Amino acid sequence: MVYFTQLPIEVVELIIIMLAISSNGVREIANISATCQLFKKITEQAHILREVNFHCLAFTENFSMHRHPKDLLCVCTQVGNQAAKNIFAKALLYNDEWFKQLIGVSNQDALHSRVSYSGLLEYHSIVRSFILHGSYADLVKMYDYVVNYVLSFVRYKVARFAILDAIYIMCCEMVKLLQENRRRCLQSTTIPTKQSYQVLEQRKKVLVLFDQLFPSRPV
Repeated sequence: MVYFTQLPIEVVELIIIMLAISSNGVREIANISATCQLFKKITEQAHILREVNFHCLAFTENFSMHRHPKDLLCVCTQVGNQAAKNIFAKALLYNDEWFKQLIGVSNQDALHSRVSYSGLLEYHSIVRSFILHGSYADLVKMYDYVVNYVLSFVRYKVARFAILDAIYIMCCEMVKLLQENRRRCLQSTTIPTKQSYQVLEQRKKVLVLFDQLFPSRPV
């Protein structure tokens, strides 16, 4: 009998990656990393953390259970896992003070370790990444929070006729597409994949204006 830990390391990594990308990936990785030192070491590798599926946490609004620097949400955000970054961005937009402070603490630790600038977390870049990659449903739901985020950094008169209008138009186009897709779902057994040129263009406009207000490195 060959034990799991006796398999070639390449095979073990492949199995763990398959677990990571599964629909319950974040919980699978959390569980397997707690079983032994070998699995813990493998699951801490950046190329695996970037693949962890966060679908089961995509709709969470309670971030209290993730307020730990070693939590997978925080660790995966730091290595560039886009799904984790989207959830992290929502925590920032909900004005969660713990996550806001974590950015400063993590960056100080990273600088002490002499990592490159690309290894640092940046408040505006994480929110920008959410605007760029977030789902239509998420962005529509977070509309008020994105607006409040902008207003918390710039005056209303500065934002009113530019980025606020752009965010509003973008979300309106997203709502139209979501409603159309919902109607198509009711009329057909196939899942619609229609994309909207208007939504793409409006998202680009928001990002251009965002970059003008918050100059930072794109993510």
